[in-house]
Amino acid sequence: MRYGILVMAMVVAGCATPRVMFPTKYAIDPKVEVRVAQCLDKSLGIRPVQAARPYRQKVVYRDAGFVLGEYPSVEWAEMPADVFTRVLADAIVATRRFRDVGNAADLVMPDLILTGGLRKFDVVGSASPWAAQCEVRLGLRDAQEPQAVWAQTLSERVPLERDDPAALPAAMTTAVEKVVERAAEGIAGR
Repeated sequence: MRYGILVMAMVVAGCATPRVMFPTKYAIDPKVEVRVAQCLDKSLGIRPVQAARPYRQKVVYRDAGFVLGEYPSVEWAEMPADVFTRVLADAIVATRRFRDVGNAADLVMPDLILTGGLRKFDVVGSASPWAAQCEVRLGLRDAQEPQAVWAQTLSERVPLERDDPAALPAAMTTAVEKVVERAAEGIAGR
């Protein structure tokens, strides 16, 4: 009898134990192609792109009526602003426009400073087909002068292959590629 009660208690305890659900992590891997530009004898310090408050680890969706929400079981593998900063820096280096390009904190008195803010990095689900949207505001300043050398708000919206968060990484990869290509070419062509 005691054995039966013990087995029953173990079964009930096993059923009552919550199961740990790990979120699905989505990675993007943008490949940006840019034209090589004539080299300036200037260094460019890039400050890490700052993300608007909603754009952290969780994947954010945008619905009708200005509603932002998060998918509870889906996250980005990396912070969107970190990925964007890295891809942008790589693209600017690939233009060969500047003598040196690096993190602004690591360069000794860079000639130019690039700052940015990631404004949107979400799934727009208010209409079909859903779309991935990436929007960033970038500003290039001469470190010695109080004026902007170049500034742009760049935005790209790419439809998802199907209305499903699993289709987001491919569309967001394309959106980031397009925004970064335009940014790198604009900065190199200034």
